[in-house]
Amino acid sequence: MKLLAVDTSTSSLSIAICRQDSVLVEATLECDRRHTERLLATVDWALKEVSLTLADLGALAVTIGPGSFTGLRVGLAAMKGLAVGARLPLIGVLTLDAMARMVGISSGTVCPLLDAKMGEVFGAAYAIQSLSPVKLSPDRVCSVQAFLENAPAEAYYLGDGALLYRSEIARMRPESHILGPLFGAPRASAVAQEARHILESGAVATNPDEVVPVYLRVSQAEQARDRAVVS
Repeated sequence: MKLLAVDTSTSSLSIAICRQDSVLVEATLECDRRHTERLLATVDWALKEVSLTLADLGALAVTIGPGSFTGLRVGLAAMKGLAVGARLPLIGVLTLDAMARMVGISSGTVCPLLDAKMGEVFGAAYAIQSLSPVKLSPDRVCSVQAFLENAPAEAYYLGDGALLYRSEIARMRPESHILGPLFGAPRASAVAQEARHILESGAVATNPDEVVPVYLRVSQAEQARDRAVVS
C-alpha cells in the first residue's frame, strides 16, 4: 500500500510517499512556518515525482502534535480536505512517536525533544526494542531541567529542543548522546512508518474529523487572553 505522510509540527515542512518500507519520494523544506503557502503545492510535486495521483494511495497520515499550534492546524486542515475529497483514511500520528523511529538503533533509549518556546520542551522517552519504540513516559511539556530529572541516565536525544538545550543535557546526563541537525525536525518517512504501525493495530479513525490535534497546553494567544481577563 502506498501512503502519503506530512509533518507540519515545526517550522519545517516534510512530505513523503512510501510503499511498505520503501520511501518513494521525500522532501523536507524550511518554510519558516508558512505551511499554508507550501503544503498543497509540495504534495502535488511529490505525487508528480513518482507519477501517482491521490487515487493511487491507500491512506494519508499527518502529525497531530505536540508542536506548533499554527503548523498543526494547517496540516490537519489540508490533510482532512484531501482525505475527504479522495475518500482515503487519515491516520493521526503523534509527533514524538514518529521522531522516536528516526534514530535507527536496535536497542537503547531515545528521547525526542521539540522546542516548545517560553523555556520549555515537548518531550517523551522511548525504549527501542527490535527497532520499534516502546513509550516509557507520556508526552509532556516542561522545562528541559524537569524533563532530564526524570529521564534515563543514558539516551539518544534528538530534535530542535535537544539542539537548543544541548549544554543542559550534557551537564545533567553526561552519558547521553545528542544527535545533530539531521535529526532536528520530524521526517515524514518516519511519520509514514508510525502510521503503518497504527494501521496494523487497527486503531484508525473511520472519519477524518475524528483526527484531532494534541497541543499539551493552550496557545500563547489564549494565555494572553486569560491574563487579560484576570487583570
